[in-house]
Amino acid sequence: MVLRYLILVLVVGSALALNVCLGDVPVSPQAAWSIVTGPPGAPQAGSGLATMIWQIRLPRLLVAFVVGSGLAVSGYLLQSLSRNPLADPYLTGTSSGAGLAVAAATLAGLDFALVPLAAFAGGLAASTVVAAMARSPSGLSVSRLILCGVALSAICSSLITFALLDSGDPARSQGLFLWLAGNIGGRSWSELAASAAYIAVGLAAALVLSKPLRLLSVGVQSAAALGLDVVKAQWALLFAAILTCGASVAVSGLVGFVGLIAPHVARNLFGRDERSHIVSAALIGAALVLLADLAARTLAAGQELPLGTLLSLIGGPFFLWLVLHQRAEGL
Repeated sequence: MVLRYLILVLVVGSALALNVCLGDVPVSPQAAWSIVTGPPGAPQAGSGLATMIWQIRLPRLLVAFVVGSGLAVSGYLLQSLSRNPLADPYLTGTSSGAGLAVAAATLAGLDFALVPLAAFAGGLAASTVVAAMARSPSGLSVSRLILCGVALSAICSSLITFALLDSGDPARSQGLFLWLAGNIGGRSWSELAASAAYIAVGLAAALVLSKPLRLLSVGVQSAAALGLDVVKAQWALLFAAILTCGASVAVSGLVGFVGLIAPHVARNLFGRDERSHIVSAALIGAALVLLADLAARTLAAGQELPLGTLLSLIGGPFFLWLVLHQRAEGL
């Protein structure tokens, strides 16, 4: 287990280093290390390379790190709460509801520090609607949850498109269209700090609530018999999931399938403890988004591919594999 964690940390560290060094302007590892670790008054601090690394690449790779962590933990919590391995912020409509709220808040000129809260409200509303529609006498229906989530995502995407077409600001509309495809380019330190603060709160809440999550995993009735306030625990975990998702969407746009892939890998490789799952899922999600963003910047010379599109090329086949795997097991 320790070896697996060590390998995972090395993968994340390597992904961070590659994102600093690679791009349209390659930077040698020695030069990058000198710029990142050198004192503020060092000669290279005022160079073009230093400006590029400190003002463009470092904020971007840290945004990728926190977004991947947030979406992965959000997906893990949603899967655990619904006891549905196919749950994901993107597939259950949470991301799209948050995206609609972000688009509305941005077009209204809301300060970015408050945008994650708007995304939280939108994600909460979407999750509540989907959960209500997917409820059945025996609990949440897995198939109905996914179908309602996909339908609500389509509705939210249409509303976002109409809002952008009606905005009267072509420049802002174009920026939001790029954001819809999943894009973390051009993010600033202030945007990173605003979203990272909300994501950190959500991750901390998930770790604190790992014991209630473990009790819920054996069933609602059993958890209640063991003294757990089931309703309070479920709402607290749902708030943590939506907060991390909303803050991630606010800074990255609609990036899908990270919350589907990372929890499955974490469960298969890192034992049965919920805290281990949360930490490992966060690191796996961070590595996934970091590597996908690196590919988005470097695959096509002179242009940048949409981050969300690249992740969908990975997540779509993974989702189909999960569905076929469940069908083969008769689930």
